[in-house]
Amino acid sequence: MKMVKTASACLHPATAILIAFIACLALLSQANRAVAEDKEEGATEGRVYVMTNQATGNTVVTLKRNADGSLTRLQEVSTGGLGSGPGPLPPPFPEDIPGPDGIDSQDSLILTDDGRFLVAVNAGSNDVSVLAVTREGMRLVDKVASGGTFPVSVAHHRDLIYVLNGGAKPGLQGGGGTPTIRGFHLDFAGKLHEIPNSTIVTGPDASGPSDAVFSPDGEMLVIAEQFTQMIDVFRVTDEGRLQSRDRFRANNSVPLGIAFGRHHIVAITEGAGIRPRVAVPDGSTMSTYRITEDDTLEPISKAVPTNQSAACWVRFTPDGHYAYTGNTGSGSVSSFTVSNKGELTLLASVAADTGGFLSVPIDLDITPNGRFLYVLAPFIGTVQGYQVEKDGSLKPVASVDGFPITIQGIVAR
Repeated sequence: MKMVKTASACLHPATAILIAFIACLALLSQANRAVAEDKEEGATEGRVYVMTNQATGNTVVTLKRNADGSLTRLQEVSTGGLGSGPGPLPPPFPEDIPGPDGIDSQDSLILTDDGRFLVAVNAGSNDVSVLAVTREGMRLVDKVASGGTFPVSVAHHRDLIYVLNGGAKPGLQGGGGTPTIRGFHLDFAGKLHEIPNSTIVTGPDASGPSDAVFSPDGEMLVIAEQFTQMIDVFRVTDEGRLQSRDRFRANNSVPLGIAFGRHHIVAITEGAGIRPRVAVPDGSTMSTYRITEDDTLEPISKAVPTNQSAACWVRFTPDGHYAYTGNTGSGSVSSFTVSNKGELTLLASVAADTGGFLSVPIDLDITPNGRFLYVLAPFIGTVQGYQVEKDGSLKPVASVDGFPITIQGIVAR
């Protein structure tokens, strides 16, 4: 009988090894594609962090973000400081009735670029805390004086931290006190080290500074002042100090939230207030600017209407194609398309209803993969979650209740 050799029997050992190696590479490539597709579809887990801002003791709550965008409580950790407590309600409510938005700012809670540390303001005790991000949630690693009164916002670039102090708790007349900003270096262990002589007065008393944000390259720092309607632009030296400030008027009243997108674009919300905490009905707007080569801001889209009330918080999707605002006075989130040149076009005045007029949505954030948006609705004590669809629309996927009216500051990862 004639024997027939199989193909494998005819292969040289080196050839067989090469074929096996190529097969392994193919399988690895398929696995990588599957992971990439999962990320594209948002099928990855993460965390959402929420600051409670309670006057009796500030804490940060860790929520597990499931693959479908739903949220599960994991942990609550003290910052070691005190929050601001409730904010005042506008007229005709009596002044002694507690309300939301006690800090009146954006970026009161931030995550460092490397994802290792959360930095939280303690507006009630005039200090700032650093919490290490752990597998279980968080742990407190440092707390230092903020360098002023009533810290409201944290700016971060690499190891550089600047803490913005509002000067006094916001009130019906905007409060009082001298607003300042102070610089720190953040070391590898999460300890903050004050930069000597870095404290700067940012504006007049009761100017209501609300947000401080570094440009992506760290060469400039931008501050919004609500009640003076001014924007401050500082240059940052190689030593991490602020100098050479430009100051210009916003395109509408109550500039509050600042966010940087792609192509050197920055967006600033304009809540449009008649007086502090009293918004022009459906009068809020948003503007975009381009960072020029000499580190100034050049207007692109000026005061584009949201057709909603008190749009004060803003975030871009990671690809920069869309921007979203939290509309405190309307109980909604608005969406915008953003061109490559930074031009804004209103996509939907009401991209999401956060629970009706009395939900009072404030701070919001978007996950790094761009698939989910989360917003605080403090007046009804919830964190709302939405899936960001490819056309920029928002689909409800989460609602977690049981939060105090004081919540402010959110990070989504």
